Amino acid sequence: MLKKIAKRLKKAEHIAIFTHQNPDGDALGSSFAVKYALESIGKRATIYLEKPMHEKFNFLGTDYEIADENTESNADCAIVLDCGEYSRLGNTAETCKKIPELLCVDHHKTGETFGKFYYNEPDAAATAQIVYKLVNLITKNVSQKAYEAIYTGMSTDTGHFKFSNVNPETFRIAAKVLESGINHRKITTIIYDTVKREKMMFLGAATERVQFFHDGKIALLDCPSEFLKEYGLTYDDVDELPNIPLNLEGVLVSVLVKDRDENSKRVSLRTKDVIDVSEVAQKFSGGGHKSAAACVISGDIAQNIRNLVDTIIEKLTFGLGEKDV
Repeated sequence: MLKKIAKRLKKAEHIAIFTHQNPDGDALGSSFAVKYALESIGKRATIYLEKPMHEKFNFLGTDYEIADENTESNADCAIVLDCGEYSRLGNTAETCKKIPELLCVDHHKTGETFGKFYYNEPDAAATAQIVYKLVNLITKNVSQKAYEAIYTGMSTDTGHFKFSNVNPETFRIAAKVLESGINHRKITTIIYDTVKREKMMFLGAATERVQFFHDGKIALLDCPSEFLKEYGLTYDDVDELPNIPLNLEGVLVSVLVKDRDENSKRVSLRTKDVIDVSEVAQKFSGGGHKSAAACVISGDIAQNIRNLVDTIIEKLTFGLGEKDV
């Protein structure tokens, strides 16, 4: 199927590239890698985002367009990367739907099959890991800019190669990317080793807000946007926040609650591989991976968050047995 997708991309003249709302390093890295590969063979490629991406990813490139429900594209083919559901495209969904041919490449365990050609590899550590294979099917002369984007996607979606989603192929592809001559230290310095003073102060204050459940095995951090504003930050500035409570000793599952809009909250779940949090998220109309998932909570938010915590407790207690956790 990946060969068919590459063939369709090579046949098209103008390709529109889409990814999920609030794109992370994998979404952006995958998008720019495909863009650079297509442009290297003379194709026109346009990335569409809902809003400007965070400045720390500007090294990937700044050539993209902001789209909303009324944006029109004259592309003859669209590819959706790192996103398995139309709903996660947000305001760019309507633009995507109007394009004649739709392709999709994803690695999420949960989602829906859509598009003329849909390729999903749940065992891949990142969509960028699949994109490495895709761009090498598109061109034999993959640029360093494309490989930098792939490395960024793989690094950010694996916690810099420390999460359990890493597999032997992840390291093999990372090695091949490094052999191309990219400056991986430049990337890690920008993404991991440069922190605003305000962010450092915020992280200290955030740890004091953590609530514990089930004898300290579950850590919940409620992080409203007003709390972030006290430090001059946005959610894009602290995209690693879901992992902060998980790093605490004794914690097996972390729950991050943040504002989505006036009537709903977005909940991010992380685990130290003791339960499948995508199954928890699915019960609340969400999804994701075994160790990282998300959902949206609305209605009686306080009660529904408590219900979600109870679901996690049930998983820990009866799914594995207390002796295992």
